[in-house]
Amino acid sequence: MAEHLDSIVCRLKEEIINAKISTSNPVKENYIYHDSKLRELKSERNLARKMFQTYRDPILKRKLNKLNKQINKHDQKIETDAFANELLNVNATDGTVWKFVTPFKKKTKNIPSLNGPGGIANTDLEKANFLAESLETQFTLNNITNPDTQELVADSVMRFRTEANSVCKDFYPPLPSEVLDCNKSLRINKAPGIDGINNKMIKNFPLHTILTITTIIHKIMTLGHFPTRWKTATVVPILKPGKDPTDTTSYRPISLLPSLSKIAEHLILKRLNNYLKENNVLCPEQFVFREKLSTSHQLIRVVEYVTEGFANKQETGAVFLDIHKAFERVWQDGLIHKLIHFNTPSYLIKLIDSYLLERKFAVRVKNELSSTKNINAGVAQGSKIGPTLFALYINDIPKQFNTLLCMYADDTAIPTGNKKKIQIIFKWLLIAILKHLRTGSLNGK
Repeated sequence: MAEHLDSIVCRLKEEIINAKISTSNPVKENYIYHDSKLRELKSERNLARKMFQTYRDPILKRKLNKLNKQINKHDQKIETDAFANELLNVNATDGTVWKFVTPFKKKTKNIPSLNGPGGIANTDLEKANFLAESLETQFTLNNITNPDTQELVADSVMRFRTEANSVCKDFYPPLPSEVLDCNKSLRINKAPGIDGINNKMIKNFPLHTILTITTIIHKIMTLGHFPTRWKTATVVPILKPGKDPTDTTSYRPISLLPSLSKIAEHLILKRLNNYLKENNVLCPEQFVFREKLSTSHQLIRVVEYVTEGFANKQETGAVFLDIHKAFERVWQDGLIHKLIHFNTPSYLIKLIDSYLLERKFAVRVKNELSSTKNINAGVAQGSKIGPTLFALYINDIPKQFNTLLCMYADDTAIPTGNKKKIQIIFKWLLIAILKHLRTGSLNGK
């Protein structure tokens, strides 16, 4: 059944790609370009070429070259006149000035030669493969320091995978209206994934394609199998500010996932969030992608805590945590174990397990694509469901008396107040020790 679902997804992708030209670049109606002089020059040039190919006369060759130069010169004049006309029509009041200026403001930064264990990468393909090898080491699990925890998690996950039913029925089936609502919210300026299907194409899908996508998502939830073709990401490397451009570790990976997979993720995340909200699973201090909560609200909480400390003549100290490679190093089996512990519906656990397993990526440098590499740890970057899964992974973070916990994904602030500085320092040390004992085994830190 899983193989049949993969074949359906593959066939849908091929049908969309075959219709790509007509979908993404529709022909404008009643649009005919006329330039009488250019048409006459091209007709004369074609005749001269035909005569030269027949008689091979040097005089005809000179005439052909002269006509080609006249055509190129006339083409440049047409292009210059069109640019001047566009410039004259630019207006600051209707937004056309920004549309005209934006292409000139974009700065393309080329990746220089990269240093790696295999030598120096000069071509775009070599650079892409060097970066892919570097990223593959980042998408790996840290060493698990607690064998007992590792055995507990392995037994829990294995038992779930063994006992899970092959077909799930206890879920709210997806509706075409949900897919249409998701389509309406898509932004057409987003880059496509490895399949080349962009949001502009998706917005032009006919109704029967929307129904096909709805059926595919229903099968995904029923079988608990996420399509293999939707689990490969295209990674675009972006240089981090102030870093060495010749070092492969200086680049931030920007993952581009297939747009169709994000529609499926949207519907899966909707059902997961409904369960989390109805059962109050997420700790209230976590504000990532939660309704009516944002980073501004967390900042207000911190400011109010500090202000209250001033009013009570207390000094406030804070610990700010930023987990290194947080999304890339998530222990996938540990996450599934926690989902089981949170009594998450089995169809969602099975689906998330399939979603995380055997994911792949390829790095793109200009028009060159690296060989495909495996992702052995972490949650999918650039995905809709990734931040929520990470929030669930660190959901059991310990809380201490007389401290304020403020979290937004992997960023955490823990302020505490006391009238004596030594008490604040002692409390910081205690929090650090407790966090290590509590989360060290699952995070591999």
